[in-house]
Amino acid sequence: MRKKIVREILEVGRFLFDAGVVEYFSGNLSVRWKNKIFITRSGSPLPLLRPQDVLEVNLNEPLVGRPSSEFIVHKAVYEKTDRRAVAHAHPPSVVFLAFNLKGDYYEPIDNEGKLLLGKVPILRVERPSASPELAKAVSETLKEFPCAIVYSHGVFCASDSLKKAAGLITTLEFSAKIWKGIRD
Repeated sequence: MRKKIVREILEVGRFLFDAGVVEYFSGNLSVRWKNKIFITRSGSPLPLLRPQDVLEVNLNEPLVGRPSSEFIVHKAVYEKTDRRAVAHAHPPSVVFLAFNLKGDYYEPIDNEGKLLLGKVPILRVERPSASPELAKAVSETLKEFPCAIVYSHGVFCASDSLKKAAGLITTLEFSAKIWKGIRD
């Protein structure tokens, strides 16, 4: 199972980079399997991930290695939901959109966005990266919604597969581009 999960993480990392929703060193991915979380290593570039860049963290043992700085968020999502995979990216149009919306939700105006995403909460937290506050806000939100936009930071999406979580990110980015284009 490890090989299959690692292969999926490597494929999705490349996909997200090619889709333009992560920079070279940004974003992180994880998959939960039984009592383990497979997560990208801190500082590993998603477009060039290698098998050794995916850490296997046993939740019943002390943390070993340097998983993504957002490990705290991924772990909280798995503790509070039944989701199997979490993808985190920094889609530029989504970040732009959050800076320009006043409310607590983004409601897609395009049909695919409406169908696949519904309303997307925008989380405004004091420490929007790798903080207990962020972990709590994201994990609570992803109990009800597939994605959460983190103001000034990016987006977390969770699903039953990593490919689907990544697809939700690109759907959200596409929708945000349409929103931005209409506003320009």
